Amino acid sequence: VVALTYGPDTDWVRNVVAAHGCDLETRGRVEHLVSPEVVHDPRRRAVGWPVRQVLRLIGANDFLHLIKPVS
Repeated sequence: VVALTYGPDTDWVRNVVAAHGCDLETRGRVEHLVSPEVVHDPRRRAVGWPVRQVLRLIGANDFLHLIKPVS
């Protein structure tokens, strides 16, 4: 899950959706992710409580859900 702090209408989000996935580098590893879905969730249920509070303060209500394909 990626919080869309700049909203769901940014070019990079459109590109990921159009490409049906992306490579995401995190903690020094590159993960291939697929099936992107933009989800509007004002309750921010996909993230933990501390992150939820920060996202509430900045008004981030949209998320990009992706999955790691089965190898």
